[in-house]
Amino acid sequence: MNTTVKRFIRKIARRGVACLICLCMIAGAMAFAAPSFAAATTSKSPFNGKTYAHNSRFNGNLIVHGVDVSYWQSKNCDWNVAKKAGVDYAILRVTYTNFGPRSLKMNIDSHFETNFKKARAAGVMRGVYVFSQAKNATEAKREAEYAVARLKKLGIGPKDLELPVYMDYEFSGGRAGRLYGISKTNATNAAVAFCNTIKAYGYQPGIYANLLFLRNTMDPSKLGSDVDIWCAQYNTSCGLASRYGKWQYASDAKIAGIYSTLTGLRGKTDVNFWYLNKKVNAKPMTVIKGKTTLSLADAKNPKFTITNGKTTLKQGTDYIVGGIRNNRKGSAYAYIKGIGKYGGYALVPLTVADKTAGSASTNINNKCANYLTYKSNAQSTYVGASTTKFKNGGEYTTVDHLNIRSGAGTGYAKTKYSALSANAKKVCSNEGGIAVLKKGTKVKVLEVKSNWIRVQVKVNGKWETLKGAWICTGTSGETYVK
Repeated sequence: MNTTVKRFIRKIARRGVACLICLCMIAGAMAFAAPSFAAATTSKSPFNGKTYAHNSRFNGNLIVHGVDVSYWQSKNCDWNVAKKAGVDYAILRVTYTNFGPRSLKMNIDSHFETNFKKARAAGVMRGVYVFSQAKNATEAKREAEYAVARLKKLGIGPKDLELPVYMDYEFSGGRAGRLYGISKTNATNAAVAFCNTIKAYGYQPGIYANLLFLRNTMDPSKLGSDVDIWCAQYNTSCGLASRYGKWQYASDAKIAGIYSTLTGLRGKTDVNFWYLNKKVNAKPMTVIKGKTTLSLADAKNPKFTITNGKTTLKQGTDYIVGGIRNNRKGSAYAYIKGIGKYGGYALVPLTVADKTAGSASTNINNKCANYLTYKSNAQSTYVGASTTKFKNGGEYTTVDHLNIRSGAGTGYAKTKYSALSANAKKVCSNEGGIAVLKKGTKVKVLEVKSNWIRVQVKVNGKWETLKGAWICTGTSGETYVK
């Protein structure tokens, strides 16, 4: 993806043409040739060999490696080779909007269909992206509908995507670009409209943008908790203070199996970290059974029996299964993602061996952390929200850095750091003028609304009242307060 005008200019020079793309996880970072899964705050990229520092909010998460490609990086790709090189997922451009014309002109990516089929056959998990130049909500809705129409024409539904349908939202073309001068309100409204449209068709929505775009051009807090945020910053660490689940950390990796359309050789490819949470859901809604020691052949398509009460879920209808490092002997994982009224994901640890050990199917819930959640009302519930029973007067501890809001929900304003008392500032950090409650802070509950609580904080042994005072206890398979 282009992430800045500067990068766009580099692409023109290099290519000679303008182009553009809840169940559980175990901690770790995969290294280059033979990824390991030990927890780490830093890890080495399997694609460029450089070491990257990960935000402390992802401590204990599994870090999964993948790429995103469009027409320009995808001529005759061999996805089997790419999978062996460590590519466990690919986010493929399905459609794009021209950046130059003032009228909205949308196009299909002519390499998408072939790459999607080959990636699926190779066991590479898939998501898609739409390069957007929408100036308002109406145009963003049109872009989303155009992309969905293309997916449906190719027979690609929610059951075929382990990752979301992303809006790739960024400036392109300098002053001549369609987005030049866009207001923050219009950009935010466009992102919300895109995501709502994608969600209405049953797909999971996502937003991709670079760090400055997410900070200055749109307001990610207006997006629903089910919208995946994918941040681009080409640095050894990502500086986004607000939530995100993926980080595009470089654009110059050369990966076996992925070839430049212009040269036919390994070209420069965008590479990404995907963070998956391992925190335990104390009351899983599902029971997962299956074999966890598999042969290489069986590990490519692991099978499970998943029940919710007396209901047996159907693969391809209620959930889909992807694989992480499941094409070589050793430790691997099955990624199970819920569909429709079942939300969330689960990571099942596997051992890939010469032969399958044992024939019995065993209950494997004790081996994974988060589980498929049944959503009786998908519009009003959080997937995988904290199951802790918070009570008025109860005392708890934050296990993550948390935004403080004026009300119970992301639609309410964030509390400014300057509005805090001197005592309250001792347990909060100042992130761009916004007050963020530090991990490990003791809190007392004053009021409970769904998965939000209004709190006091303990400072130097005394309870201190906060301005705003509402914090989220957990969402999307994560627990923030316990």
